[in-house]
Amino acid sequence: MPDHRSISVRWLLEPTIILLTLALTLSAALPAAAATPAQQEEQEEQEERRDPPPVIDPASGPVFSIFGGSVFSGSSAFQTGAAFAYFFGTKASFGVEAETNITFGPGGQVYQFLGSFIAQSGARTSKFVPYIAFGVGALRASKQFPKATEEALAELGIVPEPTSETAPFLHFGGGVRFYIKPKVAFRADIRFAQVALDLDGVSFNDSLFPMRRVVGMLSWDF
Repeated sequence: MPDHRSISVRWLLEPTIILLTLALTLSAALPAAAATPAQQEEQEEQEERRDPPPVIDPASGPVFSIFGGSVFSGSSAFQTGAAFAYFFGTKASFGVEAETNITFGPGGQVYQFLGSFIAQSGARTSKFVPYIAFGVGALRASKQFPKATEEALAELGIVPEPTSETAPFLHFGGGVRFYIKPKVAFRADIRFAQVALDLDGVSFNDSLFPMRRVVGMLSWDF
């Protein structure tokens, strides 16, 4: 004869088991609730910490600079100009640069063009990027008589013509960039040059004329 108590217990358990099974099935089938913006931001930060993006040196690629400073060659003079450089690869360890400038001296102006090869620290871990540079250049110097001399000669009916001279030179130096923004840097640059003057009756070694310059630059990376 069946036990009425076991039948009543089984009659209570079977619906409960069926309801639990249905609830689990529905919860698995339903999509997860959308995360709040705060939860999404936290999840993105966790993913960035797990897989940080690669570091790309902001000094790589093209760089444009403007500058001003002093040239020393017996006496000091003001120099200003612009430069365009290109650094290769994400580490930007090497690059080339073309520069043009003008120097305003007491006896006239000197126009210069420089081509440089630059080696720098590469992918940087700080805001400072030191570098060395060397290359070749050419200058064209125009010389004028002092105004008092021109006026005295004019009274005598003499009109002096400005003279000019062109000379090649070698240069070397270095400097450092300091990034004040990800794409903007202040740059301090120093160069030493040996100019080969064309002097009649003078040996090549004796015709070498030393120059040095110190300038501050403002650079933009593209």
